[in-house]
Amino acid sequence: MRSPLKVGVGLSVVALAVGCGGSSSLHGTGAAGTSGTAGTMGSAGTGTGGGGGTGGAGGKFTPTRDVDILFMIDNSSSTSLIQANLTANFPTFMTALRNQPGGLPNLHVAIINSDMGAGDGSVAGCDSTGGNQGIFQYTPRGTCTASPLMPNNTFITDVSGQKNYTGTLEDAFTCLARQGESGCGFEQPLASIARALGADGRGAAPAENLTFLRANALLFIVIVTNEDDCSVPTGSNLFNTSTNTTLGSTLGPVQNFRCNEFGHLCNGAKPPRMAPNSDVTAMVPLTGCVPAEGSGMLTPVATFVSQLRALKAFPDDQILIGLIAAAPTPYTVTWKNPSTTDTGPWPVIAHSCIATDGSFGDPAVRLTALATAFGPNGFVTSVCDTNYAPIFTRLADLLARALDPSAH
Repeated sequence: MRSPLKVGVGLSVVALAVGCGGSSSLHGTGAAGTSGTAGTMGSAGTGTGGGGGTGGAGGKFTPTRDVDILFMIDNSSSTSLIQANLTANFPTFMTALRNQPGGLPNLHVAIINSDMGAGDGSVAGCDSTGGNQGIFQYTPRGTCTASPLMPNNTFITDVSGQKNYTGTLEDAFTCLARQGESGCGFEQPLASIARALGADGRGAAPAENLTFLRANALLFIVIVTNEDDCSVPTGSNLFNTSTNTTLGSTLGPVQNFRCNEFGHLCNGAKPPRMAPNSDVTAMVPLTGCVPAEGSGMLTPVATFVSQLRALKAFPDDQILIGLIAAAPTPYTVTWKNPSTTDTGPWPVIAHSCIATDGSFGDPAVRLTALATAFGPNGFVTSVCDTNYAPIFTRLADLLARALDPSAH
């Protein structure tokens, strides 16, 4: 939600497929059909896989042509360029899928955004009622003025040649995916995903979302954001503005740094709030940054991993994560002059990448940990890439391998 800083200009992230860190395997065995335990997080945002979901009858997943794709698109400020990049290159994804053996899978495609509100509604741009609450976004956006979906439909379907939209799938997606920049600046993509799928223990998914998930289908979650996840548990006071919000208060100024200070640990310590010698020009590079998990104020990443895995009888075979975000490194704390009278400069996390078009990304420590917890089915690449077409080609390849494991 912030405007670009000039720290880290020229740094970019090379797209890579991320394997499972450590020695634990994501793959489970057995015949019960229950979900596995969550993975544990390692250093530098990597993680080891959890115990794995145990399989259904015979402990083996039967490949399917059914794929449920959920796009989580950041709709906070400063995201219009990445949304434009996403929609401009989405056709590459569809072309790659159509060119795979067997052609286009039987698709459900839904869109949500990162707005889950924040606090009591006193944070500008954030309501107190849960924002968009993980509800599928199905109204036309941008220059698109008429919904491509048939009446009473809330997501795109294209199954065995039967579709619920007019025009092309590419055009339908573009019409719905431009989510704008008016969403809450405390982004909660993981909470939005869990709520959208009814995985968060708060009851069924929203009514608009109920027919999206198919039990035997692959679940492909694509996350597009320029900041890290700041998902909090119910009742959290992280976004509190009613008490002292100065530099020396318990939570500090009401700004995104709270998500870093209370959501990350760098070599075992919180990112520093106070500038060395109160120097507004100070820069403190940090290493070994990982999710704070139980010692922080955000919902542990491992909780979301466990919740998502519980959705499928064969999570190691049925769940894929595509993350388009900024790398967790470099991780540097800088400072700025305070926006209100205070005792010293306010902390800011420098962008870990800045694109040639001026778009940027901040270290996605928690989101990278989530993606890597899914081992070879987790793909991590840079939101600062100039052209997302190669990213979509890689995502299509990841999906093709899951659709037909024997061919890869």
